[in-house]
Amino acid sequence: MTVCFTCRTLLRRRIDGLRKLRQRRLHSTNKDSVKAGKVERVQEQIPTPNNVPTLNFWQRLGPLTRAAQAYARAQRKRPYVTQVCTSLFIYLCSDISAQSMGGRDYDPTRTVRALLIGSISSIPSYNWFVWLSESFNYRSRMLSLATKVIVNQICFTPVFNTYFFGMQALLSGATLPETWERITKTVPVSCLNSCKLWPAVTAFSFAFLPLEYRPVFGGVIAVGWQTYLSYLNRLAERSIAARGEGIEGSEMEKPLSAGHARLSSPTMAGLHSGARRSLAVALRPFTRSQPRLNNYVPRRPASTTASPGKRGPSSTARNVLVASILATTGGVAYYYVTDTRASFHQWLVPRLLRVIFPDAEDAHHAGTAALKFLYSLGLHPRERPSALEEDVRPAATGNGNNPLAVTVFGTTLANPIGISAGLDKDAEIPDPLFELGAGVVEVGGCTPLPQEGNPRPRVFRIPAIDGLVNRYGLNSRGADAMAARLRERLRKFARALGGLTEQEVLDGALGEDVPAGSLRPGRLLCVQIAKNKKTDERDMDAVIRDHVYCVQRLAPYADVLVVNVSSPNTPGLRDLQAAEPLARLLGAVVDEAQKTKRKVKPRVMVKVSPDEDDDSQMEGVVQAVWTSGVDGVIVGNTTKRRTGLVKQGVRLTGEEQKALVEEGGFSGPAVFDRTLNLVGRYRKMLDSYSLKSPGVNDAFPPHKVIFATGGITTGEQALKVLNAGASVAMVYTGLVYGGSGTITRIKREMKEKLAIKEA
Repeated sequence: MTVCFTCRTLLRRRIDGLRKLRQRRLHSTNKDSVKAGKVERVQEQIPTPNNVPTLNFWQRLGPLTRAAQAYARAQRKRPYVTQVCTSLFIYLCSDISAQSMGGRDYDPTRTVRALLIGSISSIPSYNWFVWLSESFNYRSRMLSLATKVIVNQICFTPVFNTYFFGMQALLSGATLPETWERITKTVPVSCLNSCKLWPAVTAFSFAFLPLEYRPVFGGVIAVGWQTYLSYLNRLAERSIAARGEGIEGSEMEKPLSAGHARLSSPTMAGLHSGARRSLAVALRPFTRSQPRLNNYVPRRPASTTASPGKRGPSSTARNVLVASILATTGGVAYYYVTDTRASFHQWLVPRLLRVIFPDAEDAHHAGTAALKFLYSLGLHPRERPSALEEDVRPAATGNGNNPLAVTVFGTTLANPIGISAGLDKDAEIPDPLFELGAGVVEVGGCTPLPQEGNPRPRVFRIPAIDGLVNRYGLNSRGADAMAARLRERLRKFARALGGLTEQEVLDGALGEDVPAGSLRPGRLLCVQIAKNKKTDERDMDAVIRDHVYCVQRLAPYADVLVVNVSSPNTPGLRDLQAAEPLARLLGAVVDEAQKTKRKVKPRVMVKVSPDEDDDSQMEGVVQAVWTSGVDGVIVGNTTKRRTGLVKQGVRLTGEEQKALVEEGGFSGPAVFDRTLNLVGRYRKMLDSYSLKSPGVNDAFPPHKVIFATGGITTGEQALKVLNAGASVAMVYTGLVYGGSGTITRIKREMKEKLAIKEA
């Protein structure tokens, strides 16, 4: 029996297996061999519930899905224009809804006011929510959502509601006391009731909706919400107008306060029903019981003067004129404050930072945070394009009109002015720095692992000579953190161009004129890398591993990789400038950079110290550069030397004298002459070595590029280092003392000098 039972079981399993195999063969694909390409073609399957892919619900709504996708494309391509149009549509629908439920004839002037208010607030509101989506992103998703909701309710809702009701009152002809009264009557109630709706809407949007679809979802909710705000505005408007007509205050304030109590009550059935009941109570004296209204309003003889409560066309026109003047003033102030040519950027902001932040590092962090925040809101300082900046082609070619354009590493830069590393150590603000007008921005230095650097205080100001002494010690958040930040920047840029992928941008989808690092035509992004402080400089294998790790993480997002062997604040780092170890290190970096998965490989430069200025030391650096295949040299860094820094006649305070002798590297205009001398000597050595080196196919070896940094603060100094052989003049301390308009000022001075020379 046991044997028979076992046989039947095995036979049954065998039959089931054959059936399943037969079914798989029936539904399998037929492969046809093609001689040329051997392409496999899949046989069409009969649609069954098992092989039909399931789409999300929102992707199966036909015309609605196509409309949403079209809106998303418009939002990615032209976010500001799309947002203004969306706001106009929302405010139009909400105003029509509010007026239709008010029981009175349609008033087109109210609609015009609503559209004006919506158009003004559309772009700031959009920038706010973009900034909110990029901020407060913690590891805990619930914590991130809760923080976003709380910040939005505390910061955005009161400001927006105050703006909405205040503008409604001003544009309708209300006086300033009446405007304030309307704000006090409406803003607290609207903010309280917004807590019952918008936290859920905000949390849902940030949790489940992509950025481009959030305005669509929020717009549907906003139609009802704006209707509710219009109701509150009409309540306050009727109350103030009725009191001006002579109606007893106790009778008129009673309906409005009752309506507010209903709106703010926890037992309110809903926003719509509460607002409707409040409006009905408030409008009761104005409806059919006209005799009752006459009982409260004593009749008075006809008068030629208007009553105090009534506002004629002149009052409305006056308030519209005031609002227009305020809007014009605000626009002019915006363009002035955000223009790098504004003088207060040079004379006020740096001095104000020194007063507010006695510690220079605190001022540095505050400035970085301010630029980052202002850029997210579109209020950052920027260089307004001029006729000479629009064309990146050099004027010497005969095809361009920009005398400052220069070609570096095959890219025609809009100008030869750069920003040195140290200002943006963790790649937090490369885009705001590009907006200041720089042709090259260097971020970093970055170490493979996070390190805190030297103990504070570690930065000291010397205002008498516009100098700085710092011993940061290469404080860094690590290569992984910087790579994540640069990768997110690139992906956001790719999405804004219509849904490109990261790899498509790296492979040159933006065109040959737009580098994959800077993401801007005529600009280059440099990323400086260095070893960790704990890595023994005598262990060359460990030093090479540190740099290779940084290259692997950061090379895809950089146009130029800068190997820093010149920092005076990392023990033993400058020992790497010896010819043999430097050649090994640079060769490893160049080889790893060539493995980067992108169309145009990043270039490699080395940053050398100004203190190693003996001919033998410089010749060792030049030999290592040519041996390793590095593309160029950044000449100059902070110096440990303190001789010749204070000119005759300049008096330092006791605090400045103490700061000058602090341990660390000095930077400022006092080191310019040394930088100029080194640039000329390095240029001569690099060019002479190229004549000795054998070329490829009887061609001269490639030209080695020099970037100059150290003490450059004026256009005349920039022209001197460029004429000495540098391709780019870089600024650091000049920005600290000269403000965000320094780059623009240097370029203007350069153009003036060139114009005088040509004349």
